[in-house]
Amino acid sequence: MKTTIFKLNPIRTAIASAALMSMNSIALAAPVSASLNFTCPFPLIGDQTIIAKITADFPEEVVLGNNPVLGPINIDAITVVPDKARQGLAFVDATTITGTANSINTFHTVVGDIANNTDLTIVPTNVPAGESGPFDVPASGVAPSQTFDESHIGTVSLSVDDLILNLVNLKANGQKAPAPIGEFTADCALVAGQDNTLTSFEVVGDTVVVDPADIAVNVASVNFGSMQLGQSETKTVTITNAGDLDLGINAISITGTDSFAFTETNSCTTISAGSTCIIEVTYTASEEGTQNAVLVIESTDTDEPTVSVALSGSGQVELKPEIDVSVTSLDFGTIEAGTSASKTITISNTGGAALTIEGLEVAGTEFSKSSDNCSIVAAGASCSAQVTYTSVVGASTGTVTITSDDEDEATTTIPLSGIGEEVIIVDPGLVVDVDLSVSGSTYITANKGTMPLNGNIASKIDLFTGNLTGDLILDPTQGSFEIISGWSRYMATAQVEFEPVGITEGKLVNGKLTATSTAYIKLPKVTKTLFGLINWPIGGGENCRTAEPVTFTVTSPEGEPFDALLGGRVIGTYDLPKLENCGALTSILSLKLKGNGNTIDLNMTPILD
Repeated sequence: MKTTIFKLNPIRTAIASAALMSMNSIALAAPVSASLNFTCPFPLIGDQTIIAKITADFPEEVVLGNNPVLGPINIDAITVVPDKARQGLAFVDATTITGTANSINTFHTVVGDIANNTDLTIVPTNVPAGESGPFDVPASGVAPSQTFDESHIGTVSLSVDDLILNLVNLKANGQKAPAPIGEFTADCALVAGQDNTLTSFEVVGDTVVVDPADIAVNVASVNFGSMQLGQSETKTVTITNAGDLDLGINAISITGTDSFAFTETNSCTTISAGSTCIIEVTYTASEEGTQNAVLVIESTDTDEPTVSVALSGSGQVELKPEIDVSVTSLDFGTIEAGTSASKTITISNTGGAALTIEGLEVAGTEFSKSSDNCSIVAAGASCSAQVTYTSVVGASTGTVTITSDDEDEATTTIPLSGIGEEVIIVDPGLVVDVDLSVSGSTYITANKGTMPLNGNIASKIDLFTGNLTGDLILDPTQGSFEIISGWSRYMATAQVEFEPVGITEGKLVNGKLTATSTAYIKLPKVTKTLFGLINWPIGGGENCRTAEPVTFTVTSPEGEPFDALLGGRVIGTYDLPKLENCGALTSILSLKLKGNGNTIDLNMTPILD
């Protein structure tokens, strides 16, 4: 099933953009959530009611196209465990809850149900000690992708039907708690009478975008030039239909004060998509002087119903040459003294008779004519001359003088200019080794946190060119930020390391340093604080790092000059890509780092022996 959209010309670009979004198949995602009660059998304490709070991002619409696939979708869940379960765990000295959960989910479509079960990993959670009341156990996972086709067009809902908990409960020493609490499976039943729908969305047919009729004319003006009285010339104007629907040509006419000098013939009626139509316009030089008119084309293009093409021509009793020079001056700019540069002058004859170039002379010590093919220039033709500037130190000026048999402009003068720049030979041996200590901080926009930065850079600076190269080594650091996973909020602390990629390169010119370094940002360990005392690992690892290297570009602030030997301050902004390989909470941790607008502020001071 396909939906055809006939686009309106005034908003053609906007609708085309919307169509491109539709071809991506999945509309923008929106957050959905559900809070459901389940009855779960627990060893020793019997059936208990738990609350499962589930959150995810699902689209409001799936458009069938080249890739009508929904997902995979990240799912976060918070299980609220009752106080009696806490007491049962404490009875066998269980201090930590781990394990997995299996959410039994179903897509309900117009042609039947489709299973979409999701495996969740339980974040190791400490059992509150010395407290009473329920507590939260977070988990996260990925719902598998689901492909839809035309049979599914209509409303699709996703329900949460069952929950199976596979729990492994540990003692403080890390050993499994005694049976039957140490490890068990609880097949929970949904409490009756609840709305267990997590989300609903529409599956819609593919969209075909159709351009309306769209007129395109190949020229904006037609100039017939100078012609002897009584002569005629015909030129063509081409109309093209750039749209998808037929273009109707309603009328073609010539208007204006001198419309009598121009005529047109055509067979344009209806132009199909992608086709063309030719208008033949004829100018007859019936009066001396210039004649102007307008060719008017009226069509069914709603965006541009009328197109005008300017017409002009000139009648002469006797055809004469008319010179036209492509430039009014030539500036060769600044080049190294002792080198040469060339520029071209084009001379055109816009008159009706041949133009004779009687002379083309170059004046000025540093300027010369390097080529010249100009002598007799036919009507409507052109020729060219090349002028070369051989520079000396300082400014130079000169002229090109063109003489011809154009009665109105027998002499044309073109000023010439150029500057020769003295070449300074730099001694390549003046390169110094500079070791600088680095201290400062970086602000991460995504988590509104600041991390200290320390390290050193072993660099080489060329005192003449200002080129800088070096190895920047930043020490491990750490930062704290709040994490929201489902309904749970807690403070997390991330250990941060920097893995350099390549060397640091920069340039120091007139006290302004600009330098660029590249490195992966790694998170070997991420912990969360419980009760202000315990740092419990929630992510990170040896391979946890940014998916792409981070590029830091820094520069010395305005008014704070950087000294090659004494150091100085540099600042900059940078973008952070997403994280990868950081465990079950990778997506949540990534949200607390990824983004642009992050800032860095460093002081560099010399390391004294």
